Amino acid sequence: MPPTTRRPRLRPLRLPQRWHDAGHRLAGRRAPRFARRHLLPWAGVLLVTGAGAGLGFALAPGASTYVGPLQTEVRVRPSLTPGVEVDLPPVGKVTFDTHRAPVVVTAGIESVDVDAAARLVRSPQQLLALELTAADTVRAATVRAAAYSLACGFGGALLAAVVVFRGRRRTLQTGASLLVVVVAAGAGTWATFDPAALRQPRFTGLLSRAPYLVSSTQDALERLESYRSGLSDIVRSVSTLYAAAANLPVLGSGRGSAFGPDVVTVLHVSDLHLNPLGYDLTDNLVEQFGVEVVVDTGDTTTLGSPAESGFLGRIGSLDVPYLWVRGNHDSADTQAQVAAQGAVVLDQGSTAQVAGLVFAGQGDPVFTPDGEGQQATGSAEDVQEAANEVLLDGVERWQDAHPDDPVDVALVHDPSGLDPLLGRVPLVLAGHLHKRSVTLDASGTRIMVEGTTGGAGITSAGLARLADGEPLPLSATLLYFGPGAEADDPARLLAYDEVTVGGLGLAEVNLQRTVLTDEDRPALTVPSPTTSSSTPSSTSPSTSPSTPSASPASPAAAG
Repeated sequence: MPPTTRRPRLRPLRLPQRWHDAGHRLAGRRAPRFARRHLLPWAGVLLVTGAGAGLGFALAPGASTYVGPLQTEVRVRPSLTPGVEVDLPPVGKVTFDTHRAPVVVTAGIESVDVDAAARLVRSPQQLLALELTAADTVRAATVRAAAYSLACGFGGALLAAVVVFRGRRRTLQTGASLLVVVVAAGAGTWATFDPAALRQPRFTGLLSRAPYLVSSTQDALERLESYRSGLSDIVRSVSTLYAAAANLPVLGSGRGSAFGPDVVTVLHVSDLHLNPLGYDLTDNLVEQFGVEVVVDTGDTTTLGSPAESGFLGRIGSLDVPYLWVRGNHDSADTQAQVAAQGAVVLDQGSTAQVAGLVFAGQGDPVFTPDGEGQQATGSAEDVQEAANEVLLDGVERWQDAHPDDPVDVALVHDPSGLDPLLGRVPLVLAGHLHKRSVTLDASGTRIMVEGTTGGAGITSAGLARLADGEPLPLSATLLYFGPGAEADDPARLLAYDEVTVGGLGLAEVNLQRTVLTDEDRPALTVPSPTTSSSTPSSTSPSTSPSTPSASPASPAAAG
């Protein structure tokens, strides 16, 4: 038998332990060295690039140009909310989600040639010329704005690099880094740009949730399929809006076109009924019209339950004093929650002096969180009249303590049983009826009933109208007060703007101004017990032949 041959078994090579320890020490030293040599310097370059370029972009000027009668300024800058934004003060803002790259293009109106705007909307030839030139004009301004931003961005980055690094190499790395970012952003904008997004505007501000700034007809929406015609529609509609606003009557007494520095603007809202759109409208009116005081005449909630208290948090977000009286849909818990938001709650004839005006208020004496607001009759009216007697006591207490500073405005929710207040106060603000009305009583007391700032909101009647396709409009009123003729006179209501947003904000915005003359403010006269003071001497001044009123400044009118 042949001898057996065995293959030798290989044994693993074992390095000495000291060699392993030396390798670990070498690897441990290489990692920090690599970070110090390569990662940290580039991190510093990127940090300096971002800071310098950010400052440059922020300081970059815009490109000013005329688009029809509108002088606009176009800016291009980096942003985490990309797209195209068009600012239309005081209407609001229109945004288009045109691309995904972190670049935003903004266009803001600097001034409006009102005469040219009026000529534009009357001339088919000018409208055609606008359609042919508007797109090219805006495009050229955008290119100039982008060039300004790039120049300032590169200048800021290079200047920061020179100051920080003081060397050519790092400065060139800074410029190269920014160039890569700019090229990537430009490529991303080009790759993700969606022209169809120009047909899908998103609105914020007073025209929030409106279909478009043009008329509500389908013709206008169909025209938006063309970028060129859609842009001209925006310019035409905004021009019409500003031209209509310029025709609003202004306050007299030599004030010219401004209300004057001593005029106080008060916003009256009522019956929000849990509709967040009501607070959206309130917030925008406060910001856009310089409102100094918000007056809410109740029915902020619907059932007055603790679960509804979260809705009241919007009150605290307003940066102006908020005066509130309880409605019949508001509970005592609601009143406590409103007070916790920092509002001034007026009840039991209490008074408050805010922005130079004196207010007195009385909460609704009943809690009936069901049904639609109606004028009280019979025993229900007697209950309201008794509550107004309590309010009158508060007014008289203030008058006795401040004979030279009388009560200017009385606040109630239900405008029923107002006989105790007639001839005692110049103005009563109320709500409850979900229908706006303005009445000048023979006693000289003006009664202004607001509609519903929440479009009747979350109520059975409001939801039924919404289901039927006929929702109530959102309504609010801006009141302008000036000083009285004498030092001890109450403040005079000089004018008021009735703001109406059609159908839960889904249709149009209408603003109608009424300016009051001395004849519209007769002296207060307490009616005798035999006088039927409930009969008004005149109806709403906005329809009175002697009172000027404004043409509606609304997109519907614009179309």
